[in-house]
Amino acid sequence: MKTKIIPALFDSAEAPMVLLKNQVHEWSNSRFRELPESLRRAVLSWALKDEQEWLELDGYHFQRLNKGKHTSILGYLVDRNSLQRTLLLKLLPELHQGGDPYQNTARVLGPLLGWEHCLVAKRSKKRSLEALGYWKEGEMQPPTNLALTGNAAQAFYEGEDLAHQLKSVGREFPFDELLAQTPSALWLGQRIDLPEQIGVGHICVWNPPEHVDVNLAQWMLTLAADTLSAWLVCHHVSEKKDYEPSNEPLDQLTGLPGPKTFDLALQHAVKAHHEDGKDFLVAFVDIHALRHINDQYGHAKGDQLIHQFADELLNMCRRRDQVFRYAGDEFLLLMPITQSPPPVAKRLSRISKQIQEKIPEFDLNLATALLSEVKGSGEELMLRIDQRLKAAKESN
Repeated sequence: MKTKIIPALFDSAEAPMVLLKNQVHEWSNSRFRELPESLRRAVLSWALKDEQEWLELDGYHFQRLNKGKHTSILGYLVDRNSLQRTLLLKLLPELHQGGDPYQNTARVLGPLLGWEHCLVAKRSKKRSLEALGYWKEGEMQPPTNLALTGNAAQAFYEGEDLAHQLKSVGREFPFDELLAQTPSALWLGQRIDLPEQIGVGHICVWNPPEHVDVNLAQWMLTLAADTLSAWLVCHHVSEKKDYEPSNEPLDQLTGLPGPKTFDLALQHAVKAHHEDGKDFLVAFVDIHALRHINDQYGHAKGDQLIHQFADELLNMCRRRDQVFRYAGDEFLLLMPITQSPPPVAKRLSRISKQIQEKIPEFDLNLATALLSEVKGSGEELMLRIDQRLKAAKESN
């Protein structure tokens, strides 16, 4: 009787609890079962193998209590100061390691809060968002594009009185493609601001566990957003100081830097490759048959196309990537490599299909090369790109 009553009494407790008998997982309460699978595995691994009495993990303190054949594990949320310390000690090193900062933030914040969904999005264009960091039930999801219209975060970016924090229910946003499947989910959101730019992105969570401190979750979202925005500002400044920009004026049509600035940026990349082993991808893109497009649609339409394409290149790039207008219909991209080369061809194919809906003649030629392919030689890299571009044009 006792073995049935005691689990029933503790099943609804706010503290996660686990009971082991003879080193076998015998019982756990609902709060523990609601924790992310990765966190549950870590706790059980510690309980079965590690001799330390305490475990601090993702904002929780877990304590081990032994009595004969039985081991009880009790967990509880630490106070705000400890939780803040945990977030900063995890998030800042993750951001410093490189990669996309929005994705890194979701990777840290998702398991720390324990909600089923944690999304860190970037505003990419006027009517769309990029879901760069999406943590779902313990797993990171691939980046995707989201429509801004109908999105639960739309109020962060549009309207006279822009909100900076929101709390809603999923059913209020039937056109939000991520919330549509969970209409009863509680949704919390926090806007990401820079000192001179409001609404560069947002962080949101939804589908909380049964026992949750909403005020604490809102506070954590604010802290994570402020930490990310501070890092973005510092990162932007540090990039500017890496090398002195050239005196070359920006291109009047696209607002992009030109070939002289690219040469300087490539020299800096070569130096970083030799000193720190950093790798870079250079992509050369040219618009196929631009003269034919100008003849058929007019030069004003051609200029509009160049301007639109430059904007699309900027939108497809990450914050650390750089875009240059090399000549009339030619563009260069300089992209640092973190874990793997960015899918440039795939992204350009998507842009081409969008433009071809209005201008069927539109097409692109693409050639790419890595600094590591040519042992860090900038000259050899550009020669290789030139050869690949000629081959691409001949195959069209």
